[in-house]
Amino acid sequence: MQTRNLIYQYWDGPMTSGVEAGIHAMKVYADRIGAEYLFEHNPKFVTNLGKYSPHYGQFKVAFDPKFAQYNKILFCDTDVFPVEHLEEDIFTHLPDVMDIGICTEPDQPKIRTTNTGQINQRHDEIWADIVKKNYGGNVARTLEGLIKVYNSGVVLYTQNGLEKIRNTFEKFDSYVNLMRGASLPPFYTCDQPYLHAMIFAKKLNYIELDNGWNRIVHFIGPKDIVGNRAVYDKRDSNTKFVHIQLSEADTFDAEKLWRITNMEQKDWKL
Repeated sequence: MQTRNLIYQYWDGPMTSGVEAGIHAMKVYADRIGAEYLFEHNPKFVTNLGKYSPHYGQFKVAFDPKFAQYNKILFCDTDVFPVEHLEEDIFTHLPDVMDIGICTEPDQPKIRTTNTGQINQRHDEIWADIVKKNYGGNVARTLEGLIKVYNSGVVLYTQNGLEKIRNTFEKFDSYVNLMRGASLPPFYTCDQPYLHAMIFAKKLNYIELDNGWNRIVHFIGPKDIVGNRAVYDKRDSNTKFVHIQLSEADTFDAEKLWRITNMEQKDWKL
């Protein structure tokens, strides 16, 4: 039987130049590695929350029967860009016997120990305690004992994994209501903490993908006196996908996003 792998992306809302650039870049990569590609505009996936929820749209691949024809599916946010001429096939990094492949955000656990915003270590610990008490799952931690952070913008699934999502994951609305009941910030009701919780509560067979598949770029701290901001940027020679989370990046044109993906910061011309 022929192996069929799919890269799936979606966008809810008006199209922007940045979204269009992301779609094109990922479609080119899919063609290069021999994968199929599907983008959906305004799918507005209706979950068991009882209404459309943009945060849980990636799970459509588990519930819509049309996705059952694929061996493996890669979900990517539209702000994820393959580096130029990338030929390495991401699907080869998830063995058939596994359920899911996902990248960590390696610096986030330590950053959250000093973060004064809503996403911080104290809230992480409250969230983890709720997950353990209600679902019986101990979430993953670093060697230092800090709660790991998994990024849901690049996630690989096998059909085994999608079946487990369908049949074993807690209902989205149940999870969301639980976190709201604990007065946790809205972030903890979203798909990323939900997926982390369910991977361990439902004992999925998972692998941590090399972080080169999800190198996140974002601003750090306030603007300086001339309006510039520092950038978190851990791209290196092993970088394969760049996850561009810079403010207003969805309005950037394709050329600017290509520079951010492939060039040094001094050449970005932001």
